[in-house]
Formats: sequence, C-alpha cells, structure tokens
Amino acid sequence: MLGRCAAGVILGLPLSIAVVGMIVLAWPGSSEGVVVPMLVLFFPLWIGVMAAAFLFRSGLRAWGWLGAGNLAAFALLWLVRHQLPGL
Repeated sequence: MLGRCAAGVILGLPLSIAVVGMIVLAWPGSSEGVVVPMLVLFFPLWIGVMAAAFLFRSGLRAWGWLGAGNLAAFALLWLVRHQLPGL
C-alpha cells in the first residue's frame, strides 16, 4: 500500500505536468489564454493519477506502469517540441 501511494505521489506529479504540457502545446492558437485553465486542470489530474495508483496489484507494478507512462509522456513532449518547431 505504501509503495502504491509513493508511486502515485512521486510519479504522478511529473506525469500530470507532461500531460498538461502536451495539451497546452496542442492547443490551437496562442497558449497564453489556456495557461490558467490548464493550471486548474493540473491538480484534479494529479489527484486522479494518485487515486489510480491504488488500482494496481502491487507497488512494484504501480512504479513500473507510472514510470513507463512518464517516459512515454516526456518522450512525446520532447518529440513534439523539437520535431514540430512551429508549435
């Protein structure tokens, strides 16, 4: 139980940041008008990831899946940022 909680708190934060970052980058037009709503969205998203960590059978699985999700999210964020310079 403690492993799942730690995974949700520690790995949920960067995962939520990456998801919100991708939404801001993909938003059509200027991103200045969407920053505040995305900041408001960030906290419920992080709480949802923390809660979803308890759906895994063990702490090791939670760390593995959330770690893989972080790698995938930040790789996609890096790819979009560096391969599509117009965004």
